Amino acid sequence: MNKKLITIFVILAPLCSFCQKNLRLWYKKPATVWTAALPLGNGRLGAMVYGRVDTELIQLNDATLWSGGPVRTHVNPDAYDNLLLARKALMVDEDYQKGAEYAKKMQGYYSDSYLPLGDLTITHNFKDTVPTSYFRDLNIRDAIATTRFTIDGTEYTRQVITSNPDQVIVIHLTASRVGKLNFKIGTSSQLKYQNVVISGNEIAMKGKAPVPMRSLISYFSISCSLRNHRAL
Repeated sequence: MNKKLITIFVILAPLCSFCQKNLRLWYKKPATVWTAALPLGNGRLGAMVYGRVDTELIQLNDATLWSGGPVRTHVNPDAYDNLLLARKALMVDEDYQKGAEYAKKMQGYYSDSYLPLGDLTITHNFKDTVPTSYFRDLNIRDAIATTRFTIDGTEYTRQVITSNPDQVIVIHLTASRVGKLNFKIGTSSQLKYQNVVISGNEIAMKGKAPVPMRSLISYFSISCSLRNHRAL
């Protein structure tokens, strides 16, 4: 038995190593809808990366942004008793209307809406030039979304990563030729917002989320900081 276990381990070890190196989702064209974008997150911040060429779209989210206040504990202490009644009505009495009524009594307070934070756009001026060698992928093991393409002989690379310890989303842009990396950054949101300049290399989008029937207002703010990088 020991010999069989050793043999299996020896065979599987190289296979596991191979699988870890190839945990990737890859595509040959940009995403056109949200479900085709590549997801990244650090537990609080989330990003859906579309991988577009002329105007990259990264849709952002924050786990704390919703239209309600702090979550109450013990929102419905009678839920368990109504669960037993609902089971009896459905499975024993086959009274589905009564079962639905008990199920409603199991619910807690009205749940407010979980809201999208906003969109980050990175716009290049490629003058409608058709890219070649387009490629985008999500390295699942390292949690890096990469978009790569070539315009007029210059290879552009865009990498998006998230960090849990630092609580940030980082976008790394490079070009294979000096002076070819030019872009504009913009932010927008479906919520009420405004863009403000914090400093020479930092902009922020600030806004607030609606809270129906309450005086509480959920405020939010995201900042985009630019850091210079040596031209390649």
